[in-house]
Amino acid sequence: MIDQYGRSIEYLRISVTENCNLKCIYCNPDGKLLCDKGANYLSPVEIEKIVKAMAKIGIRKIRITGGEPLVRPDVCEIIERIAKVPGIEDISMTTNGINLDTMAEKLKAAGLNRLNISLDTLKADKFSYITGGGDITRTLRGIDKALELGLIPVKLNTVLIKDINDDEIDDLIALAKDKPIEVRFIELMPIGFYGEKNKDKIMYSDEVIEARPYLKFLKKTDKGAPATYYGIDGYLGKVGFISPMSHKFCGDCNRIRLTSDGKIRPCLGHNGEIDIRGFLDMPIEEFDEKIEEIIYSKPRGHNFEEGFSSSRKMSMIGG
Repeated sequence: MIDQYGRSIEYLRISVTENCNLKCIYCNPDGKLLCDKGANYLSPVEIEKIVKAMAKIGIRKIRITGGEPLVRPDVCEIIERIAKVPGIEDISMTTNGINLDTMAEKLKAAGLNRLNISLDTLKADKFSYITGGGDITRTLRGIDKALELGLIPVKLNTVLIKDINDDEIDDLIALAKDKPIEVRFIELMPIGFYGEKNKDKIMYSDEVIEARPYLKFLKKTDKGAPATYYGIDGYLGKVGFISPMSHKFCGDCNRIRLTSDGKIRPCLGHNGEIDIRGFLDMPIEEFDEKIEEIIYSKPRGHNFEEGFSSSRKMSMIGG
């Protein structure tokens, strides 16, 4: 579907839970259960109905997010239902990998195609600090399991934070040498208390790239994708940079977000949301029209550069 600014919207990110089994400093450091009543979440049937409506108007790719999606008991049912929707071509998931080792086979059987796994450090003590007590060995086992099952390319997402993990950039890049891994560095965004209060800790992509002349720019094959990729001679994988703070890519944005409590959030860096729970009992034709209207009205872009303060933590929006 083409929105009011001429962008082709074909990618839906679905947060299936606000809760997480980690307490990352930039996301949910207090570890508070943000929604402990399962009844507040969209059910698998409701998610399926929404995806069907969006597929009719051009949504082709789905990403399951959270919070941590693997803490939701019926996550495989959600994936299985989405996988059967006509028009959906690709289903991926963003996870911290803690439960991935034991769940990867079921996820693949349900219809999951690919994985993005959060990995902000390779050091066990630092991992524990950043994640509020997480065990890095579990995430590393999850990465290995994903590779073993062919859930590739495996994309590793690293939020770069100055004086926290910027000393590990080259070690993380090395993970892409012998395996089909895409190591992606993400600029810290002003979402949540940590991001808003630590703007001096933003590590801009350009300074990372300029310090590594061996990185070779790769032409974009997906105009709407947020990452800019670089190859390295002799490497099986590649390196990506997601730079919302230094390189605004809203003009090519092709995505829309659905929160676990039934809000469509057309833009990550814009507080406008539409509660669609009240539309779910409409006749199919009317419901489909509402979804089309919401997507058409997606805003021009984010407001990160204008003192933006998010109405939700990242874990409440969907990473």
